[in-house]
Amino acid sequence: MPVFLSLLTFLFGGLISAVYANEMPPMPGNRYDIGGHRLHIQCMGEGEPTTIIDAGLGDDSFDWQSILQQSAQITRTCIYDRAGYGWSDYGPRPRNSRRIAYELGLLLEQANIPPPYLLVGHSFGGFNLRLFAASHPDDIAGLILVDSSHEMQYERLNIKLPPPRKGRRNIIIIAKQTAATSNSQKPQILRDHAYRTAGQEIAALYESARQVRLFGSIPTIPLIVISRGKTEWAGNKDAQYREKIWIELQQDLTRLSPISQHLFANNSGHDIPKQQPEIILEAISNATNLARTMSAP
Repeated sequence: MPVFLSLLTFLFGGLISAVYANEMPPMPGNRYDIGGHRLHIQCMGEGEPTTIIDAGLGDDSFDWQSILQQSAQITRTCIYDRAGYGWSDYGPRPRNSRRIAYELGLLLEQANIPPPYLLVGHSFGGFNLRLFAASHPDDIAGLILVDSSHEMQYERLNIKLPPPRKGRRNIIIIAKQTAATSNSQKPQILRDHAYRTAGQEIAALYESARQVRLFGSIPTIPLIVISRGKTEWAGNKDAQYREKIWIELQQDLTRLSPISQHLFANNSGHDIPKQQPEIILEAISNATNLARTMSAP
C-alpha cells in the first residue's frame, strides 16, 4: 500500500509476543538462509525468463497467490517475502531498498534461481527492483512497475512522513485499508508481521528514495509502467493537483528505458494487484514473449 495514503499510527503497549512456528499457516514455498536470517520464496511454472515479484509495502506473498498461479501458466514465476513479511525472518535494520535489493540477490543465489529475470514491482517494490536491476544489468529481461513509487514523490507531493519517536520502537505505521481491498482470508499473524515490518520500511523511506535517485538507473530493457486509472485523492482542487502530479511522476518512470510503454488500469486505484490483476498478467505475458523473441538466435 502507498505510504502517502491516509497514514494511521498505532501505539502498542507492552512487548510484541514471541511467534511460534505452530502459529503460522502452512508455508507454501521454501526458506533459505542468506546469512543470519532466512527469506521465503515460492516458485511455480516453467520457462524463461523467470518472473520475480516484489509486493507493495504492507503486502506479502499471501496477497499475490492468484497472480502467481496464473502467471505460472505463462512462465516460471516466483513471489518472495521481504525480511519480516510472510514466512521470512525479520532482517537487520535499516530496512531500506538497497539492503532489500542486496538480500534478493542472495536469496536467488541460495535458491538456485538463475537469470534471466522479469521483474514485477508494485508500489514500494518498484524501488527495490530498480536497484536490483541496476546492480544486475546483464541478468534482467524486463521490468514491470505497477503504480510504482517515484524517488521524487515526497518532494513533489510535499509528503511529510511522521518520524519515529525516540525510544519508542513499538510505533507501527500502516496505510489505510478499506474492506474492498483488504484480504479477509489472510491469517492475523501474517497481518501482524506486515504491520511491524511496514513501520520499519517506512522509517527508511527517505533513505530508500535517495538510494534510488543515486543508483536506480536501469539497463536498456523492455519496461512496462502500469498506473492507476482511478484517483486516490478526491475532493478539492489540492487533491486533484496531487493526483495530477502522481501521474506526471508515473510518466517520468517510462523514461527509465527507451523501450517502454505506459498502461493505465482504468478500473483500479493504487491496489491494482487486487482490483485489476488481469492487466498485470497481460503485461507479464507481453514482456515474456518479447524477452523470448529478443533472446532467440
